[in-house]
Amino acid sequence: MSQAESLSKIVAVCRACDSVYVSEQKPDGTIRPIGVSADCTCGDGDFRRVS
Repeated sequence: MSQAESLSKIVAVCRACDSVYVSEQKPDGTIRPIGVSADCTCGDGDFRRVS
């Protein structure tokens, strides 16, 4: 399985400020925004998947 196949593209929201990002979710559940730093612009790095 390639790296691209192991990542899911999702919509995620920052738990601290509710900013919304297009993100990638790794198989281990880690969520990181696409095209920006690993943290939100508010400085927090805790995201949740939008259902």
